[in-house]
Amino acid sequence: MYSRIIISLLILSSTFGCSKRVIHIVDDSGKEVGECMAGYYLHYYGLEDSIDYMLYQCAKGLIDKGYKISGVLPLDRDYTLPKPPEGKPWNKKLAMSHFKSDKITERELGYVLAATEYEYHLKMLDAEKRFAEGNIDETEFNKITQEAEFIWRGE
Repeated sequence: MYSRIIISLLILSSTFGCSKRVIHIVDDSGKEVGECMAGYYLHYYGLEDSIDYMLYQCAKGLIDKGYKISGVLPLDRDYTLPKPPEGKPWNKKLAMSHFKSDKITERELGYVLAATEYEYHLKMLDAEKRFAEGNIDETEFNKITQEAEFIWRGE
């Protein structure tokens, strides 16, 4: 009996705050030339806004070149990140505190969370590549990892 309740709660909690979406990039003839996909798990605030932000970041260069979007992506939205306070860079901890004190909207929070997580992943991919190629040692890799963690989480 209890195991069914626990399993049900685990399934319910694993689906809450999770979403992904794909948009297709098409040329003037309607031929698909690419796609963008974004998704988040356990992302409770600004989920759809984070997805919109990442899809827009992926597609904006192609849109500028004249390609069209097939799928759901509000192109009339301003995807500019809000200015961080006191010249500090955004991170999750700072963004959440500003959201909870009504200094930024949930949409802006979603954009900031997506942007900081993306920056984290780019830094980590670069560090992993440089470490694998022998361009940095383990100490430098760990330092970059800590800096990237702070950019993302603020801790």
